[in-house]
Amino acid sequence: MSIAFIFGTNLLNYDPRGVAEFHTANPCMQRLYASVSEWTGVDEDLLLRRREDTGADPETRSRHGSVALAAAMIGIHDVLGQQFGIHPAAVGGLSLGSMVSSCLAGALPRRAVFELLMRMDHIGPRDPGAPAEGIAVAFLPVDDDIELLVEPKRDGVWLAGDFGTHPTGQFRILLLGGYRESLERLAAETTVGSVQLQEPNTVAVHTPLREPVRASIAPLIAEVAIKDPVLPLCSALEQRTLTTAAEVADMFSRNAVETIRIDAMSAEMRRHRTRLGLVLGPSLPRGWIDFPFPVVHIESPADLPAVTAGIFETGVVMPPRRVR
Repeated sequence: MSIAFIFGTNLLNYDPRGVAEFHTANPCMQRLYASVSEWTGVDEDLLLRRREDTGADPETRSRHGSVALAAAMIGIHDVLGQQFGIHPAAVGGLSLGSMVSSCLAGALPRRAVFELLMRMDHIGPRDPGAPAEGIAVAFLPVDDDIELLVEPKRDGVWLAGDFGTHPTGQFRILLLGGYRESLERLAAETTVGSVQLQEPNTVAVHTPLREPVRASIAPLIAEVAIKDPVLPLCSALEQRTLTTAAEVADMFSRNAVETIRIDAMSAEMRRHRTRLGLVLGPSLPRGWIDFPFPVVHIESPADLPAVTAGIFETGVVMPPRRVR
């Protein structure tokens, strides 16, 4: 009967306004941002801007956007713990959130996370003449077959993320990645449900097309002194709790090219007797995902009363703080 902290992804539109309010009001978050700026060379002011304002090219926007969201999620974690004594009994995350949750589970130092984000290849070596890539969000009726949308039945499209069934129970929310032309063709041919392409100049995250990024990460991971987690660390690649440093390193490598699955992560959190989930930062859309337990999104200080109410209503017991 405990709390799980959930860390999302930087694939969605990042709204930093609530994070800026947290930063203004909490010295512990200001200290974190000062450290992140020192570790990365990114100005604190830039960390509190929208992703579109962090650089002119896609590589810079992706890199700085990842650093900004990671800082926001860790900063809100610190506010909850240091100001309110709220600590998780289990953690897990999607995409970028898997790195953040690994850090907060004690598997690697904070500085290492941000240095990895600055050094890793966010785009991957690409042939200028290669086909354009992209991502799309699909809303698929629950009775329809996901396999009809992706490889091998649909050339050039892969399932990048499965966000599970919408709370209405009527459709599933999927993230598709692949060649942009293939995604455009799929969107035009879809008659049941919908496929909505995201902004241009995106890349096919969490698909085999990211193999160059996976290759770039491998030597960087080898340099990091990853340790066994001290908190239950729930994977989003399959329903599993990672307990060793080797498993965490493997997850980091696979995360670039494999489907992320929120149902797998939340089911494992449920197995750890989670009664309340807290989604930290503007990292997952509100009201889109059907978790197997109540969830509170914490994107600004205005969300804090809902956290207190959720703890009271679900009767969770705060675990002793476990840190390395």
